[in-house]
Amino acid sequence: MASTFSESWYQVAPLKLALLPTVRVHKQIYRGEEWYVLQDACSEKYYRLRPIAYQFASELNTKRSVEEIWLSFVERFPEEAPGQEDVIQLLSQLHHSNLLFYRSDADHELIFERFEKQRTREHLSKLMAPLYLRIPIWNPNEFLNRFTRVLLPLFGVSAFVIWLLVILLGGKSAVENFDQLWVQGQGILALDNLIWLYVSMFVLKIFHELGHAIVCKKYGGNVHTMGIMFIVFTPLPYMDASASWAMRNRWHRAMVGAAGMYVELFFAAVAALIWAHTAPGTLNSLAFNIMVIGSVSSILFNGNPLLRFDAYYILSDIIDIPNLYQKANQQWLFYFDKWLLGTPKAESPALSFSEGIWLTAYGILSYIYRFLIMLVIMIYVLDIWIGLALIMAVIMLFIWLLIPLKKLFQYLLTSSKLQTNRSRAWLMSMGALALLFGSFLFLPMPYSLKAPGVIQSVNHTLVYAQSGGRLMEIRVRDGEFVQAGQVLVRFEDEELIQDQAIAQAQLEETRWMLRSALQASAGYILPLQQRETALSNRIDELAFRLSQLEVRAPHDGIWVSNQLNERRQSFFSRGEWVGEVINPSDLRFVAVVTQEMASNLFQTELEQAQIRIRGNTAHTWETARIQFIPFQKQELPSMALGWDGGGRIMTTRNEAGHVVAVEPFFEIHAMMAMQQTGSMDGKTGVLKLSLPWKPLYWQIKQTAMQLLQKRFEF
Repeated sequence: MASTFSESWYQVAPLKLALLPTVRVHKQIYRGEEWYVLQDACSEKYYRLRPIAYQFASELNTKRSVEEIWLSFVERFPEEAPGQEDVIQLLSQLHHSNLLFYRSDADHELIFERFEKQRTREHLSKLMAPLYLRIPIWNPNEFLNRFTRVLLPLFGVSAFVIWLLVILLGGKSAVENFDQLWVQGQGILALDNLIWLYVSMFVLKIFHELGHAIVCKKYGGNVHTMGIMFIVFTPLPYMDASASWAMRNRWHRAMVGAAGMYVELFFAAVAALIWAHTAPGTLNSLAFNIMVIGSVSSILFNGNPLLRFDAYYILSDIIDIPNLYQKANQQWLFYFDKWLLGTPKAESPALSFSEGIWLTAYGILSYIYRFLIMLVIMIYVLDIWIGLALIMAVIMLFIWLLIPLKKLFQYLLTSSKLQTNRSRAWLMSMGALALLFGSFLFLPMPYSLKAPGVIQSVNHTLVYAQSGGRLMEIRVRDGEFVQAGQVLVRFEDEELIQDQAIAQAQLEETRWMLRSALQASAGYILPLQQRETALSNRIDELAFRLSQLEVRAPHDGIWVSNQLNERRQSFFSRGEWVGEVINPSDLRFVAVVTQEMASNLFQTELEQAQIRIRGNTAHTWETARIQFIPFQKQELPSMALGWDGGGRIMTTRNEAGHVVAVEPFFEIHAMMAMQQTGSMDGKTGVLKLSLPWKPLYWQIKQTAMQLLQKRFEF
């Protein structure tokens, strides 16, 4: 609790204030403690108070001044009465929530000078309005009242059983068609699909918001506002369900928060069933987009409590910590105040040890995540208009750096809590800032490069069907180690056998004719001898081709023959590819490096790299045999690295019809030592290359300059 007396008390003492007549009071229980929620029925503003603060606020009236009420309160509750600083803060927050009216000749605006934080937030909200603008359109309360009997059963027990059944069937369809789902998902951001993606999102969000409204009405709340909000210029529906804050049962409040995702998951499951049972077309594409938006997108955003969407309020209600975000920030300010500045009167907002853990963890996680989200949005806006991205960068600079520094200096200069430790507070604060900025500007930090790549065998031999024929027997399974001369597969060719039999008969006939010519006429001997030689050569050739119907390994290695089992009993043409034998002890990882990434490699000696293979991320291959190829290429070493193959490299087709990368790239070759445990050739992964350490300032500056150069060529 703040000190009993305050230097600013003279500004508040003569005021005659009272709660608005339209304020309603709702009693709630949080973590076993009583709280009171003040609700203005007209403005739908809410504010939570502890019992002692509520008791003081309830005694406010326009017949007595604040000082008279406070002195009376101190006499009756000497141990629990709020200090003058607490009263000032309480009155300013009630005023900010529009829950007070006053009758006084005093300059009441002076009360709120110490609360620049709230006004600054309002100004920033207006500044950010083009990115987060809300336009109310419709009051759905009358509609909800009229159709209550129809709408409320949608969230009953019977409806939940149906919902669960549909979710299970939809999930089953998605799992059974996962390969097709993955392939179709590669083009979800393609230009021809963006319109369906947005339409699906807009329609789903309408039902999402109606879900909130129906459940809010079910538990006694009123919903007076629905409209359109613009998030980074993207219009989406929204509704105001703040009436749920006054609900006494926390599970009712949580259900209001979860209703939107509940509805979206139902539509996603229905869409999954439609998608799985329809052919490619408009209906199939629309169902696919609804399925993705209603499941993956809904869970990642609305289901993420680190963002102040549905899951945040659900978590706040379930763990009984109202204003979780604000309290988490206050908890970290408490750590800073007590342990760094050494303020003896610093108080934690946590009411228990477990609540302190929640606030500490949520504060740091949400801070990091919000920063990353803002960064991603700024990069997205950069593609729309660079001027708007620069405005966002300036706003982020104010929010994340300048405003906190301004608050810090104001606190160090004016806070009464620092009367006994102001010198230490200044020394520790300036030292911490110097250490922080010095480390950011000059302290070398780990710096690495990550690039996608594919494993290739340096020594491998392609195996062909040299005679052709029908595939009858597969002696070696794909991925097995083979020795030189070992039979891999066996073909049969009846025509080849017949040709050999015919050629043998013709040879016998020619030899009989030759013996007859020796006795009859010497003029026929030479042609018959030439024919005998030709038929003998033909028979030798056919015998050789018959021997080649057994395909043998050219050398030791791993036998690779994708989908060979599916072609059993089918005919192979002569010279058609059958498989390949790979030497597993001589593999290399070929990584694709963009032009921006490669700028750091020309003057750097590559010493160490780590390789992780897709599907086997638990194991890391270390290699010191690295070679940077300083020549631009456009043809990818493997189609699996391209966008169509599930990779990250954007591809197109050149004039010859070959698939090539949109932008030229460079290659890094890293030799790998593999054991004879199976084929690794053709598998993709990521190469992590350690580079000389650089300060964070240098790394961020280079990344930003490369991004600008890539996007805008300057």
